[in-house]
Amino acid sequence: MMAERYDCTECKESLFGLKYILKEEKPYCIKCYETLFSSSCEVCQKPISCTSRDLSYKDRHWHSECFLCAKCSRSLVERPFATKDELLMCTDCYSNEYSAKCHACLKTIMPGSKKMEHKGNSWHENCFSCNRCQQPIGTRSFVQKEGHNYCLPCYEKQYALQCAYCKKVWVAVSTSRLSSASGTMTASTVKSAACPWWGGASSPVKRTSFALTVRRTCEETHLTYACTTNMFHHI
Repeated sequence: MMAERYDCTECKESLFGLKYILKEEKPYCIKCYETLFSSSCEVCQKPISCTSRDLSYKDRHWHSECFLCAKCSRSLVERPFATKDELLMCTDCYSNEYSAKCHACLKTIMPGSKKMEHKGNSWHENCFSCNRCQQPIGTRSFVQKEGHNYCLPCYEKQYALQCAYCKKVWVAVSTSRLSSASGTMTASTVKSAACPWWGGASSPVKRTSFALTVRRTCEETHLTYACTTNMFHHI
């Protein structure tokens, strides 16, 4: 009894005793399969044979020996990598070329790590801290003064003007945007304390040559008292 023929779907050559590949349940000899279905390498443009490792990323394909960093030529096989303008780079080269530097520690903020951004500057999450208490600010209210960040309580203690009678701080709070790698967070920044009766032209503590006295009513005690430049001091 004659054995049933088992031929290549494309060239019809017998596959008995030969290696072959099934695609959609149809047999192909190696040569036909590579001609019809093999991917071309992005680097050398040659077909990736069945016996070679085919590395793919976003519908692009490489030979394993062609899968290299575009800057330092190190192999990226089984290594983390980043892309820029369709170029593949190891994380070290990508960080040196494109990653932001932390405004506090001046070290590179590695791709994939969380960063905080405000007014064009970037920080590691842990480096974005109060200059006074050294605690991470996160999404809490903060104010920048002389290039340093302060949480709101520390700013009020160190810099804000305080009424000598009711002990309340004169501040005007406005909302700004603090962005991070994982999204945009809301934070508050504090404007310079406005002088309530000189129209904000200058700070009362600097107007010591004036003998101006103003009658004010304290909202806390509802008492009316004479308020002069000496009624204010820094905390």
